[in-house]
Amino acid sequence: MEMSDFKAKINMFTCANTTESRSTNPDRRASVAVFGAGIAGLSAAHELAQLGYAVELYEATAEPGGFFRSSRRPENGNTPSEYSWHGMGPWYHNTFDLLRRIPFDSGGTVYARALSRSIDFGIFPEAGVAHFYDHKIFNIRKMFSMSHRDWIRWCWLMLKAWAANVRSESVYSAQSAAEYWRRVLSKRSYLLWRSCFGPWIGSDWKQVSVHTAGRFFCKLFLSKPAHVHAADQEGGEWKHQGGDGWLLFRGPSSEYWFERWVHFLKQKGVAVFFEAPLQRLVYSGSRISAAKTADGKLIHADAFIVATDPFSAAKIMGLSPGLEESRESKLLRSLVQDGPHSQVSFRIAFSEPIHFPRKRTAVVVADSEFNLTLFAQEQVWDEQVDLGENVKSLWTGTSCVSTVPGRIHGLPVSLCSKEQFIEEIRAQILSCQSLDHEIKKANRGRSLASFAILKIEVWHEWQFGPEGIKGLNPKWVNNTRNQEYRPHQATSVPNLFFAGAHTKTAADVWSIEGAVESGRRAAQALDPRVEVKEQYRPLWLKILGTLDDICHRANLPHFLDVLMWGLISVITLVAISLWQLSWRMG
Repeated sequence: MEMSDFKAKINMFTCANTTESRSTNPDRRASVAVFGAGIAGLSAAHELAQLGYAVELYEATAEPGGFFRSSRRPENGNTPSEYSWHGMGPWYHNTFDLLRRIPFDSGGTVYARALSRSIDFGIFPEAGVAHFYDHKIFNIRKMFSMSHRDWIRWCWLMLKAWAANVRSESVYSAQSAAEYWRRVLSKRSYLLWRSCFGPWIGSDWKQVSVHTAGRFFCKLFLSKPAHVHAADQEGGEWKHQGGDGWLLFRGPSSEYWFERWVHFLKQKGVAVFFEAPLQRLVYSGSRISAAKTADGKLIHADAFIVATDPFSAAKIMGLSPGLEESRESKLLRSLVQDGPHSQVSFRIAFSEPIHFPRKRTAVVVADSEFNLTLFAQEQVWDEQVDLGENVKSLWTGTSCVSTVPGRIHGLPVSLCSKEQFIEEIRAQILSCQSLDHEIKKANRGRSLASFAILKIEVWHEWQFGPEGIKGLNPKWVNNTRNQEYRPHQATSVPNLFFAGAHTKTAADVWSIEGAVESGRRAAQALDPRVEVKEQYRPLWLKILGTLDDICHRANLPHFLDVLMWGLISVITLVAISLWQLSWRMG
């Protein structure tokens, strides 16, 4: 966009929605109202405040951070809790760029001071021993107990998923990743492989698509550029690059990120309002003239960014006269048609310290019905972080599948009472022999069961009842039915924008990176000076993807399949020709 076009666009916003235009007062700053103080909304507010906009940020709840926030509650003995534990992969380019621009303390930024080194993910089966991500992609075969045949087939299908563009968006996005690999893997390898979908991709293995899984692992293994970190108490300078593990914060997310971020934004002039949920938008027929909060307050601005979860966004659009049947409203209704995803987090507090034989061990309880993942927080948290009253070891965990019956009560997470849920996760963890084996190695032979559990706490916003489990804020995730309905950040209304990991991004998966990128793209749609980091895709994959696009449009199988059968045919024909020649000569 040319600078003259940019100035005209900003003048259009300011002239349309205010009585005092930039032509009468050229010093008046363009104003933006952002709704939702999760990662996406905060990211949009950050970018626009940096460019000099007058930004107002409205959050429905009493605290920022959305699905990534942490909490300390007196009734829980001040033990830190969180909606779910999340890591940051080597492809989180926008996230790391943003963290470099948020002060942590006088000693440096959040990026420099608050991030851990890579965690060490392991697959922990019920019987046998755990296998870890020691040698990056080359250890996948061992991690998931694959035979050489399994490994070749796994690689082939993964490569096909990577090397598809249009086919991936239109076909693979509706295919189950679990079923895709089930057809070619042995039963044991398949069960172990699908167990990583929830802990790594962040969704229910029953719902993850081939498109989502393929794109996720492509970015994880091939991401560039690397992110350099300075020397710390654990060693010298190090790089976080494609194929590496995930990073965590060195303390609770709200304390180490969101509180500092909001403080920084306020210093930049952002006005922040909590407990101010957006109810509807006021549409004039050509643009948004105002927004109305639940308490009846009318908010006027030049531009509006809706950065809520998609369920709330769909409701808001449906309550906004003139927008009920807009293209975006229809997309949002379809996007949330399957309802929210129940990913329930919990903490297990121990009265004694528990050690692991490896640094920063992350656990996938591979045979658990609830697809559990665990991490002992003290492995990366700073020593001064308070774990709570009498807590010496604090494990954070998440159940990633809500529709598979548990082993004790025969009920899925979605139908458990809180007491039944706690009994189930306790039984599934304590029966994991490979986890017990690792604990014994690092704790002088003591089993996990010998360590007294002080309490098991479930994230306080989950409500268990006879009609099923419900969360205060419904969570959306990618699945096999919603890829085509993800909206863009720019809408058909010129001064209305969407943000959130459910919108279209290069990250292409519900994640921290997707949320940050979406906030930046929403800000960029308003002001092209905002920079968005793109995802790396190597040239050879771009070429393969282009060739497969040609095959897909011609209704042919995947280009790699065509190439393979073509080579087999050529080799077969050559072999037959040579045999015939030798027979004639003989």
